Parts: sequence; structure tokens; C-alpha cells
Amino acid sequence: MKKALFTVIIALLLTAPVYALADGFSPSPSPSPSSFSVPVAASPSPSPTTDPAFAQTPAPSSSSDEPAFNADSSSFSIDTENIYNGMTRAYKNGYQPVISGGNAVIVLPLIPNGSISGNTLTASLDLGSPTGSPFVFRSYEKNIKLESCPVNENKSSVNAFFVHFDIPLTSERFNGIYPVTVNIKAKGSDGEPIEQAFTVYITITDGKDPDKQDAVSKPTSQPILLVTGCTVTPSPAEAGSEFTAEITITNMSEKKHVYNMTVTLSADAQLELLEQAASTYYKGLKRGESITLKARYKTRLDTPAGRYHINVAMNYDNSDATTLSSSGTVSVNIKQHLKVELTLPKIAEAVNAGDTLPLSMQVMNLSRTSAYNVRVELNAPGLIPTGTGFIGNMEAGTAANADMNIFIGTKDMSEGYEGEKYGYTSGKLTLVYENADGAETREEFDIGTTINAPVISASAESEEEPEKKSQWWIAVAVGGAAAAGLIIWLVMSGKRRRKNNEDI
Repeated sequence: MKKALFTVIIALLLTAPVYALADGFSPSPSPSPSSFSVPVAASPSPSPTTDPAFAQTPAPSSSSDEPAFNADSSSFSIDTENIYNGMTRAYKNGYQPVISGGNAVIVLPLIPNGSISGNTLTASLDLGSPTGSPFVFRSYEKNIKLESCPVNENKSSVNAFFVHFDIPLTSERFNGIYPVTVNIKAKGSDGEPIEQAFTVYITITDGKDPDKQDAVSKPTSQPILLVTGCTVTPSPAEAGSEFTAEITITNMSEKKHVYNMTVTLSADAQLELLEQAASTYYKGLKRGESITLKARYKTRLDTPAGRYHINVAMNYDNSDATTLSSSGTVSVNIKQHLKVELTLPKIAEAVNAGDTLPLSMQVMNLSRTSAYNVRVELNAPGLIPTGTGFIGNMEAGTAANADMNIFIGTKDMSEGYEGEKYGYTSGKLTLVYENADGAETREEFDIGTTINAPVISASAESEEEPEKKSQWWIAVAVGGAAAAGLIIWLVMSGKRRRKNNEDI
């Protein structure tokens, strides 16, 4: 018994220093895929530096054994164990993006921690501010499917989301370490949105030395693109029809070219673009050079007459791959088609000189806009109008009558006519109207009739005979009265002579 107790005491004395050391020592656990990712703070704008520290996220050097990575961990984890295509070593061994062929190659293999809706995620890049950045700024976004990816020189495969981006680098880049944020969006099997951000640090070693950069960079002018002309065919364009706009864009710089040029057209709602796409890509435009972009449009029949606009947005890179933009506007004049119709009057086949012929003609405005100063004119030898059949302004979809009186004369009464007085005569009825801009339209219609000599009616002759008869009886009556007076005068004279003789 004593021997056993002595053995326990000796064992306790021998192990006491070990427990003392354990009280002051806490070994760090080795990283694992589930504990590797940590939340990422907002990424600062990239700028060339030799200091690997960026905001609160340390950027390891290329010789570090830890990967150049920080990430939010919730539904996706980085596969740290395997080497995928485009990688030189696994994340657990200190993965660094490769610089190859003027591009920074980012590979991010993600393992889902649960079910992902559609087995699809969307990956995009945030390159930070373009000032001092070594990257060519574009829209970097793609949809990525869950797939079986070969790993470790095709020795095996892993089901993963293979996020891969090639980022072009500018020719004027500076050496340094630059953060790039990979944004991940997806939906879980329950439809809830998932968003994660992973920050990769890219080390540039083949650029310019930032220590040799001038303290103050001299600013230089940037190339400017302007819309310098537009031709519309036909002009003005007519509502309900198609037209072509030829837009001229000029690089106004005398020294600098532009690259990766994109032109996007947008227009007022009344103008419908007939092209397949509103954007057109051009590889570049030399200094002082111009290009002409053709676009076909169509308007609706009910488009009001007026001036409409096509907006031109231009995005392009300068020689430093800095993205610039410019815009312009061109105008298109749209007119409404005027359609006015005249109903021809019926004229007798023959008329007599000296008669007056009334004419009434119906005029209809069949267009979708107003017609102005609507009138009807007549020009034919021997047919002399007392005036113009004037209607005035007509609203869309209305009708009115143009009235005039025609005096039937002889054909030689019309100015400039030489020939017979009577016979067949022909001429023109002319419908005249104007649009809102005062442009006049004239439409002519044939008209004709036969002019005969004036006719004295039988009633006029019968009126002359009673007049002559009445004059004969008046003469007889006057003669009888005179004879009666003479007889009375002779009788009275005889009586006076006899009386005088008796007195003697």
C-alpha cells in the first residue's frame, strides 16, 4: 500500500511542470476549409503600393504560405485542397493569381454548403476606382454552373462552381498589390437570396516602378467624341412610314485615338428602332476620324407632326484604357400625311351662252391632321366663275362644300383663247390646300361641256304681237277721235254763220 502511494506522488511531481506550461500556452488551430473564410470589409480603391496592407484586410506577399484571400462564409466555401486549371498551387499552399499575356487570371473554386437554386450563381468583379488602377475597366459579370471540374492535373475531379476571370492590364500599369473583390449572388433552395464577397490580391511585378513616378503627373487632354451630323431619308419623315437616320460621329482629338467604342441609341417613344440591337461596337476611332452609323426607324400613323429626338450615348477607352463617355442628340422632323378628296360635280353636257350655272362640290379631309386654306378653282374657256369656291381650314375627319356660280359666256371671252365662240370647251377644276408649314398641294380634275349660242324663247315673240295690236287700235281710236272732233267743229261753225246772217 505504501509503495503504491509513493508511486502516485512521484508521478505527480514529474508531471507538474508540464501542466504549468499548458496553463500559459494556447496553440492556434490549423486552418480548414470551413474556418478559412472570414468576413471582408469594404474594399478600398486600388492604388499602386509596395505596402501589402489594404484597409483592414492584410494582403500576404507572394512568398506567404497563406492564400491571398478573405471571404464571407455562409453558403459557399473555397476549395483549399485542390489545384484547378489556371492555378499553380492550392489555396492552402498560398494561391496567387497568375499574370499571363497581359492579363491577371483569377481562379476561385467554390463549394456550396447547401442546395443552390438552379445550381447557378452570378459572379462579378469590383475593381475599385480607375484612378491609378492597372486594370482595364469593363463590365465583368457571368453566370456559372455547378460542374465536375478536373483538378490536380486531371487526376481527379470535384463538383464545384469554377469562377474564372481574365482581367486585361493596362500598358501603363505600376508595380504593386491591388485588391479585387469577387461578388457572388445566388438563391438557396428556399428562394432566399445569397450574397458573398471574396477579396483577391493581385501582385503586379512587370509594370513601372512607382518610386520613379513623378511627384506630380502632368494632366493631359482626353479625346472627345461628338455627334457632328445627321441625315434623315426621307426628310421630313412621314407618320406611319419608315426612315433612315445616318448619324456621323467624329473623334475631335488631334493627337489621341480611342478604343473599344460602343454607341447606344435611344429615341422618343414615337420612334421605333427596326435594328436588332440598340448598341454598336467599334474597335476604335483614329484621331480626327469620323464614322457614320445607320439606323432604321418607323413611326406610327397617329404620330403627331413635330420634331422628335434620337439620343446617342458613346463609351470608349483612351490609350491608358480609362473608360470615357460622351453623348449627343439629333432631331427628326415628322409630318402627318395630308389626304383631302374632292367629289366632282355633275355638269350638263351642253349649256347656252348667257346662262348662269351653280356648282357645289364636297371636300373631305381624310387625314389625321388639319388642312388649311382649302379652296376649289376653275379654269376653262367660256366658263367664267364669279369667284373661288373657298372653304378655309378643315379639321381632321371633316367635310365641307365648296360653292361657286359659273357664268356661261363664249369661249373667246376667256383671256388668251383664240378660236370659235361656241362648241365644246374643257378645263380644270383645281383642289388647293396647305399643311401646317404652309406647303401647298394642288390636285387637278378634268371638266368639260358644250357651249351653244344663246336661244330666244317662243314666249318672247308672243309678247311682241299683242304689243303691236294694241298700238294699231290706239291709232284707230286716236283717228276716230280726231275725225269726230273735226265733224263737231264743222257743225258748230255752220251754226255760227247762219246766226250771223239772220241778225243782219
